[in-house]
Amino acid sequence: MPQLTHDTAMFRFSVIAPLLAPDPQRTLKSRIKAEAEKLRQFPSGKVDIVGYGTIEKWLYAYRHGGLEELATAPRKDAGSHRVVGDELALTIEALVGSHPALKSAALIRQLRKDGHLDGPNVPSTSTLYRFIKSLRRGPPDAPNRPRAAFETPYAGYLWQADIMYGPHLPQRQSNGRSRRSQTYLIGIVDDHSRLFCHGEFRFKQDLGAWLSVLQTAIEKRGIPFRLYCDNGKVFRSEQLRTIAARLGMNVSYTRVRDAAAKGKIERLFGTVRTAFLEPLMLLEPPGCIHTLNQRFLAWMETDYNQAPHSVLEVSPLHRWMESSQHVRSLPGDHDRLFWCEVTRTVRKDATFSFQSRTYETDPALAGRKVTVCYDLNDPIGDVFVVWDDRCFGRANLLNRSDNHNKPRF
Repeated sequence: MPQLTHDTAMFRFSVIAPLLAPDPQRTLKSRIKAEAEKLRQFPSGKVDIVGYGTIEKWLYAYRHGGLEELATAPRKDAGSHRVVGDELALTIEALVGSHPALKSAALIRQLRKDGHLDGPNVPSTSTLYRFIKSLRRGPPDAPNRPRAAFETPYAGYLWQADIMYGPHLPQRQSNGRSRRSQTYLIGIVDDHSRLFCHGEFRFKQDLGAWLSVLQTAIEKRGIPFRLYCDNGKVFRSEQLRTIAARLGMNVSYTRVRDAAAKGKIERLFGTVRTAFLEPLMLLEPPGCIHTLNQRFLAWMETDYNQAPHSVLEVSPLHRWMESSQHVRSLPGDHDRLFWCEVTRTVRKDATFSFQSRTYETDPALAGRKVTVCYDLNDPIGDVFVVWDDRCFGRANLLNRSDNHNKPRF
């Protein structure tokens, strides 16, 4: 997918993502109306609202054809009021700036009195009201709102994810020796049922580790409608946003330095420390991360998921099963849904560089920017090349000796 249409598709998906999950408490019409009232920053940098009809059109387009259906070329005037000309817009901005307390109706009367609304191409009154409203609206404040306990309506509606520091364990180095290294627990919990969807200890808290845990959780528990994370680099990555859009999953974030907003995963990590890690490290400390993960998986699936929860009074697994009909399953051939993408320019000799290696592709792509698709957890695995929504197959590692024997004339 070309970068221009990809950015457009991702922006449009961010607008409709909150509407993908069913909400028995509100009608779809009221939810679209609420989204249409939000101020947004378009890919072009302009700030404006997206109309009700536009949001509705994008929503049904996504349901019909997925992310590709949203990847149409953006209008050059997206985010602007086309009927309000540049000269009139500057006049209205100056008037609103000098008289911020003046009602919109009074502003429009003054514009008419001054002759600014004379002529054949005068915008309608409703257009003027919308334009003045857009000038007066600014980015929403983030007040220190009081905390309130909440619970989503069913399993798979919302997952919370986070990363916790684990114990230091021996890690084998490239020279064959071992040294003690920090481990990290990457965990995901279902908000409604408190089910531990999946968790693993890793020596890295990088994008590859995070996406691997997310993929395993989705393979085990289905696709959530929403994923709630903090503002860590791996959670904010473009790769995660793209994968989420393919799956129809909305990713939302806490406010900066607001760990308490993810109360359920934070509470679960506290249980992991007191009920699992502390007894384990005192009585049977594991000798390697593989053993740690084996014991953690057994504890997670039995001692936690199948034990009565102090708040729910039933086990998380029982609570999850009660509304599991809402859970969305992955399609059979889903591996490439979790693949990552980067952009590369193909040289004149039909080669490109990727992860410190040189690959060769179709000579017809020479000089073009292409999308390179790969499995982040298998860096030496297959690499595929896509250009203009067309797959040009697997790229091969460059072998200069073989190319020397090929006919050149």
